Amino acid sequence: MTRPRIPALLLAALAAALPCGIARSVTPSNEPDPGPPPDLSAQEVLPALRSAALDRKIPLSGFDPFLPGRVLKPGDSVTSLITVTKGRHFKQWVAELIVVGPAGGATGRVADGEVIYTATGDSLRFKSGISAMRIRILGPVSDGDARTADCQERSVSATAHEDLLRMGADGLCRVILRFSSLGESPEIGYSAAPFTDQEIADGRKAAGAAGVTRQDELTFAGGAEVLDEFTNDAEDIPGIFSIATQGIDWPSVWTMLFKLNFTTRSVIDWNATVPVDQELFDKAVPVYRLPFALYMFGSHISNGGWFVTAPESPLTASGGIIGGWLQSVKHPENRLVMRVISAHRGR
Repeated sequence: MTRPRIPALLLAALAAALPCGIARSVTPSNEPDPGPPPDLSAQEVLPALRSAALDRKIPLSGFDPFLPGRVLKPGDSVTSLITVTKGRHFKQWVAELIVVGPAGGATGRVADGEVIYTATGDSLRFKSGISAMRIRILGPVSDGDARTADCQERSVSATAHEDLLRMGADGLCRVILRFSSLGESPEIGYSAAPFTDQEIADGRKAAGAAGVTRQDELTFAGGAEVLDEFTNDAEDIPGIFSIATQGIDWPSVWTMLFKLNFTTRSVIDWNATVPVDQELFDKAVPVYRLPFALYMFGSHISNGGWFVTAPESPLTASGGIIGGWLQSVKHPENRLVMRVISAHRGR
């Protein structure tokens, strides 16, 4: 959470914004309208990619019935379809995340030092075990390409905090929606390092005036950390950087050379965070759209967002994240869209 990174799948740079909190964003009047978010149900797996995935026994359809309890166990799997569109053409990959089991031994291990501090002096500690994950990515396949010979499979190991996966980011969306319904967008501060006494005094005063409760702070900060955790794992996928950059307008070389302080920030649009009607699991489930704008060196380089739901099993493995997108500001036809197409519990 504390280290800045170059953007990877969906929004690696979101993590760089987390230590100082997430504030409301209004699209500047001189920026192009980002247009509507993607329809997750519109993307279908290309035949050549489907054939290659099935040959490798990567599940491409079906969702086990949701079970309460947010249970995570070995063998749980979530498969995502990644579609990168550039102009009139597009490429696809499938990525399967598989829960291997506790990392570091049969009983797991405690995560030391995983603490989020709030601006009012509170803290959120993550002490559950660390789960080992395996991520397989297959592709790319281009539209109109019937061949599977160039469809490469790569894999990588990753880890995730079980507390974060069970927490999910749907609570963060509900906090935003509650304040938005009141016409409010309070600053909710949190960090990987403790705040000073003066910052805490100021934070408590601001929280009291805005009606921000302790639970609001912890839910908001924890949800943002879930997105960071998902991003951390995505960054480890081989080749993900070149995939994700299609939805980013990089600052000019001159901007990067002469603006010496590297800054990357992501700003969530509170007004556009809404529940959406996405029947992705053969039944209607509460799904929230969490849009953001991404800035680098002060330049607006991408619009994007997440689709999140409750991380009930079998979606505990993804923390309830079921989709996301990055879209070029200058060329909105260039975009990356990810959506979960399959989720199953381990047998």
